[in-house]
Amino acid sequence: MDCECEFCKNKLPFDVPSEIVDAAVTGNLVIFAGAGISTETNHVFKETLYQDIRHDLNVADNQTIDFPNLMSQYCKQRNGRKLLLEKIRKRFEYCLQFKELYRTATSFHEELSSVYSIESIFTTNWDDYFERECNAIPIVTAQDFAFYNTDGRKIYKLHGSIGNYGSIIATTEDYLRCYKNLRSGLIGSHLKTILATKVVVFIGFSFSDFDFNKIYSYLKKEMQQVIPHCYIVTLDETFSNKFSKEKATIINTDGTYFVSTIRKHLEGIKFLIPKERLQTVRALSDMRSEIHEKSVDFFLSTKTPTAVYNLFYQDGLQHAFDFLEYHSKSGRTFNPTRIINAIKSYENLKSEYLKWKNYPDYVYVEGYISGLYSILADEKLKEFPFFYIMGLGMIGTEKQFKSLLKKQHTYHKTADIVGNKHFNIILQKESQVVPHHRPFI
Repeated sequence: MDCECEFCKNKLPFDVPSEIVDAAVTGNLVIFAGAGISTETNHVFKETLYQDIRHDLNVADNQTIDFPNLMSQYCKQRNGRKLLLEKIRKRFEYCLQFKELYRTATSFHEELSSVYSIESIFTTNWDDYFERECNAIPIVTAQDFAFYNTDGRKIYKLHGSIGNYGSIIATTEDYLRCYKNLRSGLIGSHLKTILATKVVVFIGFSFSDFDFNKIYSYLKKEMQQVIPHCYIVTLDETFSNKFSKEKATIINTDGTYFVSTIRKHLEGIKFLIPKERLQTVRALSDMRSEIHEKSVDFFLSTKTPTAVYNLFYQDGLQHAFDFLEYHSKSGRTFNPTRIINAIKSYENLKSEYLKWKNYPDYVYVEGYISGLYSILADEKLKEFPFFYIMGLGMIGTEKQFKSLLKKQHTYHKTADIVGNKHFNIILQKESQVVPHHRPFI
């Protein structure tokens, strides 16, 4: 039976446009995000900010008033602007306090994060969720635009940011200033260029949304007859009655579900590494931590170069896991080409270290490579090589590792000689120093 909960009932099936998939693959897909994918839904707070302010001002239910005019009225009271900004700040802080609310507010952002090829996002939202969850660089002011060509994902915040109170666009006066700046400013110029050259998907807007109507009216005025076809993902079924098929394709479904479906298509054509693989990496990281504690005890009881090399190998593993975890938010972790190229580079470096008899860095890089491989293959956890012996290579289990060492066999004579010399002090019986390889080579 299909789930009819408040979240699942909005996951409406839709046909995936090939143009969107192709644009994602070529890096030409751009997202324009509205309030519906953030805090301003009844799934997060009991009331939207608009409803909250109406209540504070005792606006009659039958009175029609748009968002900026309502905010202007609120700001007319003594210290009104300050009170409005404090109310906005407290809403975001309240959401951060409770993981349940934060997960709901950022579900779209978290889903989008893994699609590394989406590098340009425009939004009218004030929150910093794209920065937090997608590692996006915020472009809020003309001064910020100096960073638009730097490597990485960008979030163009047309209505300001909670990280810069002075930038927030809320009142009628703010909107007039904002759209005047867009007409002549760098961000507005970039927006028009993007719309003319990329495939744009609007998500999180309704047709009654003041922000959407303002943005779309601005674009029609600025671009006139050359405004390109776009996609609008919305639960508002009235959109279909307002737009011709030549101007826009309306996709009636939930925004997060839309991105999830696109991601699954990209995984299916091997453009993305399956997102679920990150859970495997996290599980391996937890297992490595437990194993590493035992490996430390083994080193302290044996004081051999082999035990040191094994620890360095495990350090390399952990640093690779850390790398994959961090870059999961930018989506780079799920880029198979990037991961494979990184592995090839480290393989070349490893060969150089072996040639130079730099065994400490050699085993560390060996561990780092093994860690990177963890995101590429859906291996069983019990088969993952957590141990290393110079001369033999990677070892799957602690039992095998200790069994091989009990044979008192020298598997790599030169590595042992170098290790005894290099680790001389920490191999002394009285030393309690635990060797550790920092994330540098």
